Amino acid sequence: MEIKELLDKYIAGYDLIAKQLSLMPSEVIHFKPAPDKWDISEIIVHLADSESHGFVRAKKIIAESGGGVTVYNQQIWANNLYYDRMDYKDALEMIRILRKNLYRLLKIIPEKAWQNYIFHPESGKITLSDWIQLYIDHIDIHIQQMHRNYYDWQKANKEELV
Repeated sequence: MEIKELLDKYIAGYDLIAKQLSLMPSEVIHFKPAPDKWDISEIIVHLADSESHGFVRAKKIIAESGGGVTVYNQQIWANNLYYDRMDYKDALEMIRILRKNLYRLLKIIPEKAWQNYIFHPESGKITLSDWIQLYIDHIDIHIQQMHRNYYDWQKANKEELV
């Protein structure tokens, strides 16, 4: 995929999330499909934490190619950082700002910087191009999860399936 296409898909991530949220009734936002599953608000808070990690990782790839990064346990973060009590609207705004800021940087870096990389303890070597594709895919994965939650909410409320 060309850099311009990657950048277009990357910056569109926020709009994809916002659009999905706008199509859902407010009652579905805090619906848990199961006790061990996240509701949509928790998904958004998770995405904001992921974006903040990704923001720093992308800058590390650009500024310090060849370095390493650490991992975090998303479920421990969700539990210990009270995702269920956080404001998903603030988290959504954080996603917007982080993506917008990083997008501006990614548009001006030299083409050779797209081959810069980091070492991830679980995934190995990740180039900047690989990294941005991971974050594009991450949004898509969680939008699908939001759709599943909405579907489960409709079933639970005997709403007509869309």
